[in-house]
Amino acid sequence: MNKKNSDLRLNPEELKKLFSHACTLQETGKLEEALLAYDKLLAFIPDSPQLHFNCGLAWFGLKVFSKAESHYAKAVANAPKDPDIHYNRGLNFRRLLRFTDAAKSFKDACKTGDTTVDTLYNLALCYQDSEDYHEAARIYESILSQAPSHQSSLNNFAYMCHKSGDIQQAESLYGQLLKLNPEHLAAQHMLRSLTGVTPDNVPLEYVESVFDNYADDFEHSLVENLQYQTPIALYELYCEHFHGVLQTICLDLGCGTGLAGKHFRKCCGELIGMDISQNMLDIAGEKNIYATLVKDDIINFLQTNTQKCDLIVAADVFTYMGDLETVFNACCTVIQKSGLLLFSVEEAENNSNKKFKLKQTGRFGHSAKYIETLCKQTGWTIIDHKVSNLRQEKGEWVRGHLFILQQ
Repeated sequence: MNKKNSDLRLNPEELKKLFSHACTLQETGKLEEALLAYDKLLAFIPDSPQLHFNCGLAWFGLKVFSKAESHYAKAVANAPKDPDIHYNRGLNFRRLLRFTDAAKSFKDACKTGDTTVDTLYNLALCYQDSEDYHEAARIYESILSQAPSHQSSLNNFAYMCHKSGDIQQAESLYGQLLKLNPEHLAAQHMLRSLTGVTPDNVPLEYVESVFDNYADDFEHSLVENLQYQTPIALYELYCEHFHGVLQTICLDLGCGTGLAGKHFRKCCGELIGMDISQNMLDIAGEKNIYATLVKDDIINFLQTNTQKCDLIVAADVFTYMGDLETVFNACCTVIQKSGLLLFSVEEAENNSNKKFKLKQTGRFGHSAKYIETLCKQTGWTIIDHKVSNLRQEKGEWVRGHLFILQQ
């Protein structure tokens, strides 16, 4: 037995008890304590793949993915034919946004005997994340040939086809999914977007699930890949008219991970964030931007909130709402006299004379004329309106409207 510290004296039976205790701590969620116990064991058995694997799992559970990888790497080095290690290392690489490395780990899991649908599905996701749609499609087709009722593969394959412009294939896959699960909200919504049906709003459960699943990759995807401009553009619009004016209480509707909040906290005495996604709120909370964070849907929050505010910001939020009359009226109930509402909407494609339209992206577009009419109906005065590039999509800018309103 290799001992790194000659002062440590544990016999095999004591080591076995310590290992059992560490596993119990891990199973009951006491991950920090489990890691301390594993560290003691690693002093005796530094090359144990099982210990490094368990440490990797514990650090993964704590969301410290870089430390998890250091242990998974040692586990793989000492047990290269263990598919479980490769599989979990792949999951960890995905959290690190290292999609090429993740794909290799899942392929290594397959090579060492794990050809389950779950492993193939994660491999397909890696190719999809790295935009290798051809290879992702090949894997999804392989999965569906073995398990035609695998709903996650149907949904992701459909969305991938949808996003890449293969509309016929996307419609077919969404249709298959709805035959298996007629209540699948995402499939219902996206199929409507492809077939020209425009509902008044998106189901709240759909929006919550989208952003809960998107939270970990949200900022990387929007800011780095899509050149997301809306939060800073709205803040600059505010500064054009109210530079140096400190608002007492500000509300960031659909705050997400805090991309708008980090700008608007400069002009707010107290910044409140609310979002329907708990995963988004967890990330926002780590930034120490907000005085308060609330999980709720927008309409319910506005209609039940008793605290008045001076500024409401809604960056890229109304794109998930079609009919905005209710939310405009609800904002009136919480805003102070002369208070401000800043928000963005996407342009409605070939729909400038209509109110709003569900676009093929699954987001709503609104016409400027609709916003102007709505302001007259709900008592808001337009201080300024600008046409702006919101973010990129397929290499092209998504155009939208920025508004600053006053009550």
